[in-house]
Amino acid sequence: MKPLKFCIVLFVLAGQFFFSSCDNREDYFVDVNKAPTLSLVKNGVALDGNTLSDSLKIGVPLSLQYFIQDEEKIILQVLQDQQKSTFEVGPELISFTGATEGQNLFSLSAKDSFGQEAKFSITFTVFRNIAPIASFTVKKIGVSSPYEYEVDASASYDKDARFGGKITEYEYTLANYKFSSPLSKVRYVFGSSGQKQIRVRVKDNSGDWSTQISQYLVLN
Repeated sequence: MKPLKFCIVLFVLAGQFFFSSCDNREDYFVDVNKAPTLSLVKNGVALDGNTLSDSLKIGVPLSLQYFIQDEEKIILQVLQDQQKSTFEVGPELISFTGATEGQNLFSLSAKDSFGQEAKFSITFTVFRNIAPIASFTVKKIGVSSPYEYEVDASASYDKDARFGGKITEYEYTLANYKFSSPLSKVRYVFGSSGQKQIRVRVKDNSGDWSTQISQYLVLN
């Protein structure tokens, strides 16, 4: 009977040692585990820190590259505080599209199986459109008539050009004659001398007009 008891004791002791070893092994991996890192790149430029504040035009996607570094394969998690935008996550690329005007906060995270986490916060100001700005110059041509002038509105611009905004139409008011054209430069022959008012406004591809600007010209 004594040898049997001895074997049982050894088995119990061995089991205790085995479980103790497993516990120490798990603690060891927790201690040596490195937290994942999450970095974002916009237009080829890495973003500093872990926050970004930007603008987002309704209907115009904005894409960011993201990179997660870790021993594990981690899927990017995305949360937003309000449903003012939509987003799509692909391999190393996340795209945002504005839907409703206002502030929208996104929280991006990369979390490993040990609970270590890297975060990135993005705040978007979602807008519908920004009206364009009109600008023009006038110079005398005087070829077909002494009263022939050129109005050049090519310096006009759309303030949200980086979101795809552009000028689509130019409205000219030359003295009493008003017309619209897709051309940024026009020539006009005034019918007589004297003071003439020239007015210009421009429209962007969202259908919004700029404020009209004017200039007085004295023809001799």
